[in-house]
Amino acid sequence: VGSIHAKPRPVVYMLRHVAYGQRFQTTLQPRVVYEGGLTKAARVMKLASIASFVGASAAVPFFFTGDSTVPSAARTILALTTLGMTGSSTGIVTWALRPYITSISVLNNEEITPQTPMLVQTMNVWAQPKVRLVFPVQLKPATQPLSSWVVSEVPLEISDKADKVLQEVNKGRKKLVTMAKQGDLFYAHMEGGVGPEMEQIVRAAGPTQA
Repeated sequence: VGSIHAKPRPVVYMLRHVAYGQRFQTTLQPRVVYEGGLTKAARVMKLASIASFVGASAAVPFFFTGDSTVPSAARTILALTTLGMTGSSTGIVTWALRPYITSISVLNNEEITPQTPMLVQTMNVWAQPKVRLVFPVQLKPATQPLSSWVVSEVPLEISDKADKVLQEVNKGRKKLVTMAKQGDLFYAHMEGGVGPEMEQIVRAAGPTQA
């Protein structure tokens, strides 16, 4: 056992925290425990919907150019209809896939508890990775469609721990990890069974909507 005055190893950060009356240590080394089975399909769908809206927007000027007997009012209606249809489809896809979890990583090598820090990755509106820190204790059953969990407020007893974890995981990152906000929605595939680590998360978080 090393001295308490020994210089800490740079690769591994040890965080001591009192949880449920017990002291434990956790190393902030992400370990992937879940990957969304439809991540590639979801990303392609998002990109395709964005591309269709951009294409429709770029085509609008052509409705008003060239020689034609079509009245200006009719051209305007046609242009607005095209934009409205592509815009609404893009909005629906964005709304439906916003909670979709592409991966979950835990920040310890021990059994997952309600206070185990997790990095939950979803996609932003441009289909780029969006990573948020959340604890299983924050995950409550969601009633909204296409959602498994809704995030609750960070409990006071782990708020300091959350701040320390964020500071550590964001070292050297260009795209910063943020804390999941109250009301954020997450969706994970629960059909057909899940792995042992995901089962631990489900037990720690509580039941989900079928």
